[in-house]
Amino acid sequence: MGAQLMRSTQLEELADRAPDIIYRYRVRPTRGFDYVNGAATRVTGFTPEEHYADPDLGFKLVHPDDRTVLSALTEAPSSAPVVLRWVRKDGTTIWTEQRNTPVYDASGRLAAIEGIAREIEDPTRAPGATIRLVGDLRIDLALQRVFVDGRLVRLTPSELRLLTLLAEHPGEVHSREAIMRHLWQSAHVGNKHTCETHISSLRHKIERDPRRPERILTVRGRGYTFAAV
Repeated sequence: MGAQLMRSTQLEELADRAPDIIYRYRVRPTRGFDYVNGAATRVTGFTPEEHYADPDLGFKLVHPDDRTVLSALTEAPSSAPVVLRWVRKDGTTIWTEQRNTPVYDASGRLAAIEGIAREIEDPTRAPGATIRLVGDLRIDLALQRVFVDGRLVRLTPSELRLLTLLAEHPGEVHSREAIMRHLWQSAHVGNKHTCETHISSLRHKIERDPRRPERILTVRGRGYTFAAV
């Protein structure tokens, strides 16, 4: 028993020294953080104790424009990397990459989410980023802004990367697997639902009628393509 307790203490000390945030979020029977390591304070400004006290802090941390992505991932958990903006305690915005592992109970229901989150460089700021014009769509990568018919459209970092991928080569068909590899820059491409969630969210922001898309078209059995209108 004593050796077991010692190993547990050593593991917690090891986790607290890790540069990335390590966490376990309980979904049922009640929501809340079971564990958050000390890196949370350095990365977010919020201490582990503040996470334990507020079951919604993980949601509140996420930038308002990225919360729809988080909600979709909560409904359909995936172990694929997820890029989200977070708002630190001091009000500054950072980019993070999360890798989550869903944990299910004996009846197959989602019981918890275990994961690691790390701060990353702004993925939308690449050297030599330029303004791209496709029909009445303007993508300003340097300023991370997208305009449709002169109207500013607010996209998440993942949505901006997805739109840029599709708009760079109008008419080219991109498979779901290729899209996920591009978004996460990983050989692990997640599941079909994750890709469709991103496509649906992007359509709602740039299409005149998301139910009858004119820009991002589905090519049955192959994937998606972008049509300049």
